[in-house]
Amino acid sequence: MQPKQLPITTVSNPGNQSNSDDNSSGYWRSLNQLEGSEEFEQHLHREFPQAASEFPDGVSRRRWLKLMSASLALSGAAGCRYGPEEIASLVVRDPGTTPGVPRHYATNFELAGRAVNLLVTNVDGRPIKTDGNPDHPQMKASEPNDLSGGKERFASAGSDVFTQGCVLGLYDDDRTEGVWKRGEGELEQSSWEAFAEYLEAQRTALEGDGGKSFAVLMSPSLSPTVNRLVGQIAKSLPEAKVCQFSSVEDGYQRAAATQAAGQPAELLLDMSQAKVICCLDSDPLGVDANSVVYSRQFAKNREPVSGKMNRLYSVEARYSVTGSSSDSRLAVRSSQIGAFLAKLSAKVDELLEGGSAAMEAAEPFDKVDAEQRLERMVTAMADDLVANKGHGVVYVGAQQSLAVQLAALKLNEKLENLGTTVHLRPSRAQIEGVEPIAIDELYSSLTDGSVDNLLILGDNPVYTTPSSIDLGGAIEKLENVVYLGEYKDETAKKSAWVLPLAHQLESWGDVTSSDGTYGVCQPQILPLLGGKSMVDILAMLAGSETSGEELIKETVSSMASLNSRAWRELLHDGYLKDSAAESLSGSVGDVDGDLGSELNLEEFENGELEVVFAASDVLYDGRFAKNVWLQELPQSITKLTWDNAAILSPATAKSMDLDQGEIVKLVVDDRNIELPAFLVPGTAPGVIVAPLGYGRVCRDEAVNSDEQVEIGSDVGPLRSTDNMFIQTGVEARPTGKMYKLATTQDHFAIDELGLSEVEKRAPRLVREGTLEKIEEHGKNYVADLGIHSPPLESLWDEPMNTEFEVDDSIPYQWGMTIDLNKCTGCNSCVIACQSENNTSVVGKEQVSRGREMHWIRVDRYFRGERDMPQMVHQPVACAHCETAPCEQVCPVAATVHTEEGINAMAYNRCIGTRYCANNCPYKVRRFNYFNYNTEYGYFYGWQQRGKIEEASRKLQQLVLNPEVSVRGRGVMEKCTYCVQRVQNVKINARAEGRLIEDGEVISACQAACPTQAITFGNIKDPESIVSKLQRSPRAYDMLAELNIKPRTRYLARVRNTHELLLTESQLEPYEPHH
Repeated sequence: MQPKQLPITTVSNPGNQSNSDDNSSGYWRSLNQLEGSEEFEQHLHREFPQAASEFPDGVSRRRWLKLMSASLALSGAAGCRYGPEEIASLVVRDPGTTPGVPRHYATNFELAGRAVNLLVTNVDGRPIKTDGNPDHPQMKASEPNDLSGGKERFASAGSDVFTQGCVLGLYDDDRTEGVWKRGEGELEQSSWEAFAEYLEAQRTALEGDGGKSFAVLMSPSLSPTVNRLVGQIAKSLPEAKVCQFSSVEDGYQRAAATQAAGQPAELLLDMSQAKVICCLDSDPLGVDANSVVYSRQFAKNREPVSGKMNRLYSVEARYSVTGSSSDSRLAVRSSQIGAFLAKLSAKVDELLEGGSAAMEAAEPFDKVDAEQRLERMVTAMADDLVANKGHGVVYVGAQQSLAVQLAALKLNEKLENLGTTVHLRPSRAQIEGVEPIAIDELYSSLTDGSVDNLLILGDNPVYTTPSSIDLGGAIEKLENVVYLGEYKDETAKKSAWVLPLAHQLESWGDVTSSDGTYGVCQPQILPLLGGKSMVDILAMLAGSETSGEELIKETVSSMASLNSRAWRELLHDGYLKDSAAESLSGSVGDVDGDLGSELNLEEFENGELEVVFAASDVLYDGRFAKNVWLQELPQSITKLTWDNAAILSPATAKSMDLDQGEIVKLVVDDRNIELPAFLVPGTAPGVIVAPLGYGRVCRDEAVNSDEQVEIGSDVGPLRSTDNMFIQTGVEARPTGKMYKLATTQDHFAIDELGLSEVEKRAPRLVREGTLEKIEEHGKNYVADLGIHSPPLESLWDEPMNTEFEVDDSIPYQWGMTIDLNKCTGCNSCVIACQSENNTSVVGKEQVSRGREMHWIRVDRYFRGERDMPQMVHQPVACAHCETAPCEQVCPVAATVHTEEGINAMAYNRCIGTRYCANNCPYKVRRFNYFNYNTEYGYFYGWQQRGKIEEASRKLQQLVLNPEVSVRGRGVMEKCTYCVQRVQNVKINARAEGRLIEDGEVISACQAACPTQAITFGNIKDPESIVSKLQRSPRAYDMLAELNIKPRTRYLARVRNTHELLLTESQLEPYEPHH
């Protein structure tokens, strides 16, 4: 009897689809691919995109043989070239250190509104890499790995892209150097001594009137010492004002938590205890301040086991990272989330009173009309929440109103989630004795003259404040405006004094994590450009000469007894033990306020459009605009680089006759902005998403240019204090002007030529199915998905099978697994790899030519209907194939297989034929078309005439990892499985007379992954974690039918979908291709 086939949502065509109108059964990477556009055809049909191929056409066989003979003859010489080296003497060696051997130090600081707990890799006195601290209590509590049975080495932490990229900012010579004072309309160099004299005189004058004319403008701070010093200043100047403002804030969420707790409080989730997670216009796995912790908690329960695997719902306007990871998703406008929540609450009340969730589901979820989709989603969510009382979460985005926040808390309280999965914690931003004022109130005080003395503590508020507040115009008229900032940015240009803010890796400081654990920030290097920390400046204002270290000690002493031994232990661990805060009890009373009643999923009119202002997943609110690693990072959903855009659905664009890349003017009242249109399937109809943080200057990419250029468009002019995150009543006016966007979504498409044959023979790259089917079919889950082929046998004996793998003298064979069920597409692995391996930044123009250099890319596939597709992410890097096609075509043996199974690169041998890239089925090899590090590009010491001095180039080069070669023009490069890390661990193990233990070698991407979707190790050891994962029923080889035997295997994606929400592809039986 033939078993029933698994209705897996996979199709034989992960590349380009046929020209059929019905593509709901196939995967597609972009609308260009879905429609078979000319742009996609170019990338698909050419191994080298336009202008990349420089080899002349029509080469004869004789000419080809001559060239190959010459390359073979020169390969030996090529392998003997060495670049110039500079040797500097080491005068005094630090005690207990070995030159060239990395050391790791614990530190904690505030970054982009979040507390980060890190281990910093420091080489010869310079920090070069930041990773999460797995020993931090909050990381231990959210550990997604099973550490039982001696597997403590697999303790992880993970991080986000901001954390991975922050080390680049340390060595940015564009940072403010020294103190500057406005003279004749221009900023002139001054000194700390001159500023100290000015500050002393100002403090004396302010004490005379109690600080009535003085104000401090700052973001809500998570630093106990900063808040303590601000409180002391406010106490000594009782009439002074303190304004807390952040352009990406959670003020409504904090206000709701405070009202429920009866004291200043904030919200904290525990997703590890949640079986049902309902996200309403929220992105806890993406841009949320606690995204790393939430991602780890979410991943703990993503193992596909019935009764243990959680279920994630997402109802949102824009396609977010959380939405891409959800089991079921519904696109709803942000302005209608309150109405949706009201409908969900009513259904929950009905079920709690004994009602039934039974509902007819004759048609697939993606084939019914909008009204039925809405009813099914509400019913399924309510059914799951009621069935899992005390183990559910209803989480509303921070941009939603206070009434919506309170309604969500009330629903969680009703479902007994409050205190179990939803916690109220003491506010970390509260300043004792201070009642902060709003930004509009401060602006009024500046314009009416009641405040003429202002201290601005970072974060560039002139740029981040909405258009209704002309902060720059108000402060440029004042003589006593002091700005502490990293750059001479928009705020610095309007201020009277500009002070250099020290980088967090140069400073003493502290921070409180979201669980209440206190952490210390210790400097990893002395200030490179003469900066001072926020703590130092506040101490100067308070009239104290106490050092930053002593100020931190004073804060610690107020929490615990402190002696020299306890201080050293605190610095070693990075955190104060047993300092986590207890949850607060609370209750939500009757919810007042309008949640809205309109709930229309499809109908909209131009002039009544809705613009959603979202924090950029690479630049946040613009503070990382100078960070070229983040500028060139393909954004998680759009895959855009070096730009923002007006993101909207295909249906919305069609209604306005708007094309991809066409500039559209968004108008509301007398305000307007212009953005290029970018179509993203799954965006709610009538919604336009405008990412924040752009329209700021960065370096021009040209070699001989000393100009600054604007990247993207500033959306601030469309914001107001009343509509910081959601602006309704917007009209979109197409301009007819086109704009070139650099997006990587169609680059390196894995496919075959001959589109008519793709349906029949293209490999299955992404494999996924439902939880019920994996339990039903067990080990056949992935086997039934594979392409039927004869036994994959080589025509010759492979050394890896006959020698190395069976040779007991070679104890290691390295391999990796990537779990698609845990990957959220957060991109942390991409930046971690770039930081670890000195990967070049090439600029927008080169990216648009398909020449980006990232060693690992995260492919994003859509699946299903154009207006409501599902999404899956797939990280792809070199798979280190046993029978690697790249090795077979290299004429100079520049890419070879090591005895431990690593596909290694000998850069000095490479002569740049690019045959290996042509022959790589995964398209993961990268070619250096220029000397990006010295002649063309953005960083690592590029040469600009008349602008950057030798010292500045040296500063930029300090970010480089000395254990990884810097590649030059004409050289191919790719993932190396972090061979430098492998070798370091082998050296240490050999010195101790032992073998490497499982989990001792951790690749950069694995260390950065918050969900631990990536596992690396020795596949020769059958008891290693990676070996067991590679034998999982969900494990499969990408392109296995090519008999290339990749060392990297994938674990198939599993969706835990409610029966009412199963899509057509999940319901239809899968027919294997035999």
